[in-house]
This record gives sequence, structure tokens and C-alpha cells, in this order.
Amino acid sequence: MPCIAHSFGTAAGVTHWLSTNKEFLIGRSPEADVCIPDRLVSQRHARMIVCPEGAVFIEDLGSTNGTYVNDEKVMRRALRDGDEVLLLPDYRLKFCYQVNAITEAAEKSEAEATQDAKTGNVATLDTRACNYTRKEILIQIDQDFIQAKKQNEDLALLMVAIDGFAKINQIHGQEAAAMVLREVTKVVNSVLRREDVLARYNNDTFVILLHKMNEAAVVVLSQRIRRSVKYHHFIHAGERIGVTVSLGIGCLTRKMKSAMNLIQQVQAYLDKAKSVGPDTVNGSQSICTIFHQIGNKRVA
Repeated sequence: MPCIAHSFGTAAGVTHWLSTNKEFLIGRSPEADVCIPDRLVSQRHARMIVCPEGAVFIEDLGSTNGTYVNDEKVMRRALRDGDEVLLLPDYRLKFCYQVNAITEAAEKSEAEATQDAKTGNVATLDTRACNYTRKEILIQIDQDFIQAKKQNEDLALLMVAIDGFAKINQIHGQEAAAMVLREVTKVVNSVLRREDVLARYNNDTFVILLHKMNEAAVVVLSQRIRRSVKYHHFIHAGERIGVTVSLGIGCLTRKMKSAMNLIQQVQAYLDKAKSVGPDTVNGSQSICTIFHQIGNKRVA
């Protein structure tokens, strides 16, 4: 069965399967099968069509900034196995007929992160400190999303970003940055349940997958994470380093069509929280209302 997999950025590894019974829409619209919340992407940017004989076409829908296949601008193009569709530099979609596309895309992302670590761009972290690797958490989110939808169960996703991590790395060095990563992992793990899933998502961000937890409980846990990190003593070379985190919080809703919808929503919430300032949280209107009710003023 043909599919497309995100091969770059925060959604690397997320896979969408294509079928002949419907067009596959890509764009900024919340109704799109792949919703990209970036104003440089048109509401209805492009679509994919699977013909009855099995051929797959990508078609630009009159977008402002164009659709590219392997760096070549196209209006309509038949896709071949391994082709890469680009809408923005950070939104690459790999087309393939292989069932292991999600694994390949996630492995590519992890390989890039490892290379960054070797070149000194990021601090390294022993992945054994987290329950899951990035590749595994992307697969787990997709599987749990499908299961939760079928069982009509609560499912929540948190993104936890270390505020000013690049500055910590620059001022205090890589050893201090690595210490911060390890300690944040320990602190967060200390307030999670046994069944909760924690993984490092990218350079300065962790994701937490929460099962059977309603919005109120998610807010309480998020508040505990934020406060626990803020008041933890991060000591390196005898010096205390002030560390805070910002959080994006999202819960499964009926309107969501795929795990990608949940991931993108939480990423957007996190981006807004970070834009407001450090030690800030953001989520849906109902989640933010609960935060205000418990007296948290650090809400985007």
C-alpha cells in the first residue's frame, strides 16, 4: 500500500497511508489530512491521488509558494518510490510503497541528531534514561491514537521544552547541558505513573504520552512537572543553573483524523508557549481555563 512519511522536523517518522477511495489533502486547513500550521503553506496546498491501476499523483492546488518533488517545482507529477515532496524546508514527505517507511524516516532523523551531537551542536543524553527513543515514541503515538479512537478512551500528549537550552550549552558548556538533560529526565520521570511514556523528541524537547487521563488530571500533572523542574537544584561545577520548561498540552478529540493531527496541535501549543516566554504552558481553551482556575498565571 502506498504511503507518505514525514522525513524531517518534529514529526519525522509519522506515516500516512494512501487509498484509492479518497483524495489526500495537504495544507494549512484543519480539515487537511496533513495539516501544516504554517502561514507559508496554503489552506489547500496540494493533494495526492491514487489511481485504480495503482499510480500515485501529486497535484498542486494553486498554492502560493508551490509544491516540489525532489527539489523540482511541479503542478502535477506521478510519484515514484522514494520521491520526496517538499512544501517548506522543514516539511518533507517521503513517498514509498514500503511498509517500513515510518521506521526509515525516524531512523534518518535520529541519525541526523546523532551527527549534530558529534559536531557539538547539541548535548548528548543517554537514551536509557527515557522509556522510549524518538522512533519508538512516534510508532507508539500512532498505535495508541488508533486504539484510543476505537475504544473511546482519553489520550493526551505533552511536549516539554527546556527553556534557553542553547544558551545553557553556550554559557556553561556541553557537560552542563548534558547534566541538565539527565536531571530533567529524572525529575519528570519522578512524577509520572508507571504506564506513562517519556521520550526525548529533539534537541531540547521531550514528549510524554498519557493514557486514560482526562483534561483536569493532565493539567495537574503538567503543573507538577513545571514546578518540579523549576525548583530542582541543577548543579554543575559547584554552580547552580536555573532551569525552567515550557509545555504544550493536547488531548485526543473526535475531530482528529490521525496521530499527526494531535502531534501538530501540541507542537503549535508549545510554540505559542515558548513565544510568550519561559516557564509557560499552553493548550486548548478548556485546558487553559483549568490552569487559570488553579492559579497558574504562566499561561499563553
